[in-house]
Amino acid sequence: MSTLIEKLNKFKKSALIGLVGSVAVTLIWFILFRNQNVRTLGISILGAAAVIFALKIIYDFVIQKVGFTKKLLANELFILFALIAFLATTICAFAPVMLFAPVHNERAEKRLKAYAANGTVEELRFETANGTLHGWFLHNAQGNAPTVLYFSGNGEDAAGRVLQLFENENIRSAFDGYHFACIDYPGYGISEGVSSEDSFKRMGLSAYDCLMNREDVSKITLMGYSLGTGVANYVASQRQPAGLILMAPYADGYDLYNSYADIFHGPLKALVSFKMRSVKFAENVNVKPLLLASNMDEEVPYESSVRLFEQYKKGCNFVTIDEIGHNDFWGTQEVLDEIEKYLTQ
Repeated sequence: MSTLIEKLNKFKKSALIGLVGSVAVTLIWFILFRNQNVRTLGISILGAAAVIFALKIIYDFVIQKVGFTKKLLANELFILFALIAFLATTICAFAPVMLFAPVHNERAEKRLKAYAANGTVEELRFETANGTLHGWFLHNAQGNAPTVLYFSGNGEDAAGRVLQLFENENIRSAFDGYHFACIDYPGYGISEGVSSEDSFKRMGLSAYDCLMNREDVSKITLMGYSLGTGVANYVASQRQPAGLILMAPYADGYDLYNSYADIFHGPLKALVSFKMRSVKFAENVNVKPLLLASNMDEEVPYESSVRLFEQYKKGCNFVTIDEIGHNDFWGTQEVLDEIEKYLTQ
């Protein structure tokens, strides 16, 4: 029996050394990584490891003082607790890193700055209590005109999307008579801040309010794609937009998490940090929105879009686009036709 215990102790020491080494190497990589969200993940994992290590020292001291006889059982229970706590912390920190993919399209930004010389496009900067927001404004109408405020999907930035509209006449024509504005989320493009549900909500309201104060904006139609549909829904529930267009919308953040790993149910829903309850926001939206969803969307479950569609008290124009992938919305003529029809009604 004593030989078995000695072997277990040696194994624990080896495992501890390996864990400390792995955490140290991982931390160095995370700290050196330029992405702020990834740095946060590394610090969260290190913090969890440090707390568990400190608790283990305290735990061993208490066990020794009280003279607990079944130390082996006590140690195994602590290891189980530590594993659960460490995994929970890692999931909470890692999920937003998977969810947010900050982009800064410097090439598109340079091209837009060149176009800005003739006044067709305009660089935007908004000073907020949480830092500077940056984006672009496409003058797609004469003088004071209605404006589409677009909230990007993941992997998009304002410069890339506005440049596409500027250079692609077919896409731009769907927005004839409307200016088009897109502001980068905190952490995206050169907007300051860290990506999170709260920072996205604040950014959405700030962008809406700043645009409404412009002399060339008469009214605003909110538009969101994928990740941005939650932000557009939230702003629509807090303000009075003229319209709301959602492409590949989701009911809440739980559905997004479960599309990556279908485990966030029951008590595990507590691990979801990006809840973005669009189904709740929809109850306070006072316009009839246009929802565009695909039954072949591999990122946002079609069932999630349907669940959202049922919550609008003023009804909803729900259009199913057959057999297109998640990244195909902007390049599908049927989608552009539905947007144009909604904006001109």
